[in-house]
This record gives sequence, C-alpha cells and structure tokens, in this order.
Amino acid sequence: MANKVYQVPYGTKDILPGEMKARRKIENSIINVFDKWGYDEVQTPDFEYVETFGSTGDESNFRFFDKANKLLMLRTDMTAPIARLAATRLESGEKIKRLCYLANLYRYEEIQAGRQCEFEQAGVELLGASGPAADAEIIVLAAEAFKAAGIENFAISIGHVDFVNGLAREAGFNEDETQELKACLRRHDAVAIYEMARRMQNISQEIQKLFADFVFLQGGIELIDRVAKIVKDERSLAALENLRKIYELLEAYGASKYISFDLGLYRSFNYYTGMLFEMYLPEMGYPVAGGGRYDKMMKGFGMDCPATGFALGVDRLMLALSRLGQKNNRSWDALVAFPEGKLQAAIQKATALRAEGKSVKLATEAMTLEEAAKESQALCCTSLVYIA
Repeated sequence: MANKVYQVPYGTKDILPGEMKARRKIENSIINVFDKWGYDEVQTPDFEYVETFGSTGDESNFRFFDKANKLLMLRTDMTAPIARLAATRLESGEKIKRLCYLANLYRYEEIQAGRQCEFEQAGVELLGASGPAADAEIIVLAAEAFKAAGIENFAISIGHVDFVNGLAREAGFNEDETQELKACLRRHDAVAIYEMARRMQNISQEIQKLFADFVFLQGGIELIDRVAKIVKDERSLAALENLRKIYELLEAYGASKYISFDLGLYRSFNYYTGMLFEMYLPEMGYPVAGGGRYDKMMKGFGMDCPATGFALGVDRLMLALSRLGQKNNRSWDALVAFPEGKLQAAIQKATALRAEGKSVKLATEAMTLEEAAKESQALCCTSLVYIA
C-alpha cells in the first residue's frame, strides 16, 4: 500500500522553525511601534456573523453555518470587526480611540508569491479624528512600522476618493459610469479609461485630457498645484486641498521623502471616503500595505464617527525581507551539556542562565566534551557550557 501523503489545505502553509522565529521578531517590532504611538492592541474572533461585513455574495469569502443555522464568515479584513468592537464594547471612554491588531485573515484567491488564502496583517485604526493630522499620523505610522521591520527603501502613493468622484461628476458621469470608472482604476485599465474620455462631450479639452491620463496622474506636490488649476468641481478641489494639508504635516514629520501622489489611486474596498494610500517596495510587484479614511462605516454599527487606518501584509513583508537577503536566525545563546552523573548540576546551570535572560538548550543525555561541541554547532548555539 502506498504511503498516504498529508497536505495542508489550498492557500495555506506551514511556517517552519527559523522562519517562525524571524516572523515573531518582526511581529513584535511592529506591535512595539504601535504601542509607542499610543495604540491599544485588540483581538476579534476569526469568524463573525456575515452581516458584520455587509455582504453574503462575495465568492472570495469562506462561509459556513453554525448549529443555530446562522451564517458565519471567516474575516476578510479587520476594519469591519474593529468597527463592530468599538461600537459595541468601547462606545464610552475616550473620544479618540487608537486601536491596533495582529490577525490572520481569509480570502479565497488564486495563490501566488506573497498571496495566500490565509494570511496575516498588522494594522491600526484611529477612530474619532476627522482632520488631516489623523491621516498624516496613520501614514507616518505605516512608515515607522516598515522601518521597525528593517526596511528603509519604500515608497508611499497617496490619492483621494473625492478627487475621483469630483472628476467623474465634472465629466457628467452617472452612477453606473462612475462605478465603471472606479473598476477601471482598480485594475489600472488605461485603455478603457481613454475610451471613456474619447466619448466625452461638452467638457473642456483640458478636463478630457486630464481624464484620459487618469491612471498616470502621479508625481510630487507640483502635481497637486497643476491639477488644481484645471479642475473646477468643488469636490475635487477640496480633495486636492486636503492632500496638500496632509503633505505639509508629513513634511513636519520628516516623512515627505517617501511620498508621491497618485490621483488615479482607487483601492478595492468600497468603504473609503477620503485620503487613501498604498506602500510599495522595489522587491515586490504589488502593494505591501495600504489604508485610508472611512468616515461612514462606523455609522452602520451605531457609532457615527470619523475613522482612518491602515494594514500591512506580514507575509508580503517577510517575502520582501527574504528577497533582501535576510536569513532566518535560529541561534540560541548556549547549550548546557554534561557527562554521566552531572545532570542535576546541568539543570541548575541552565536555570541560572535563563534567569539572566539567556536562551538556553539543555542536552537531553550525557555526552563527552567533543560530542557536546558538535551538538552545540548542530543546534545553532553560539556558546557551549560543559559541566565537568
């Protein structure tokens, strides 16, 4: 009979020794940054009632029924669960709530490098603050999380939902056409948007040209100045001014060197209402982090307050670090080994070293000094303590 082969489910993976140690170090570094900025860590269930996410028809969801025949869903993102938690458990207390998390999420997707059906995110949500200072804090905190993980070379692209909405209104789009535009922006379909622009009537050539170049509206603060001279819609102008104010605060933080604007940026979640951003690394061909403002979501949970936040993909971050040459560190401070009759003394020595904060492996059987030296090297211990 052939041996049975046991495999993990599609889209999941085992995390092996060394890799898990490196991951835990990165996780702790990120959570420590969030703590330094005044964010409280919270945890929500891996699955929620499907109504928490506002939809039952998304094919990427993992759904199942409980014994009471209620439809449940594995969480696909953390923003909705955090909103539910804040509205139902934290309705009193501070007006401004700073919450952070480290959580596994689940979406049924075509797997590829850095993308699994089960994946881990770290993120923050800042609830109750509506101004550009809150958005700037979120962006800088995302940058600080990357630096804490050991990554310095990254770029942040910032856009605004209302610039997209305003330009669509200025072009005379109805709701269906606006939604089609947003879908094209999400998939960066420059050809389809150009065709939309080509069919436009009764608008200025400048607006038509701006629209045709939508996915290429990228650049520094000078882009905001240039586009503000062209658009007339109040919503678009207000969005550009909001981005300008955020940028000024990012300059005060010393973070403007990471920033560029992408006025055609539109993320996949439809709950964003203002500024949004994504973070990129040279080693990766897709965003590693992203977020933005979502001022209307909390109202659906009975707490009408502004909110902004971001999430970074821990798995993608780990992949980027491996491509940068970071090796998994499986070293321990010491191996305590012993000859026959010295086990109790070895236990006492290992206990004392651990009390000093050392990471210690204790040999499981008596061995010679020569055997202990080989064992220490095999077990990745940086020193050997031999009880003679």
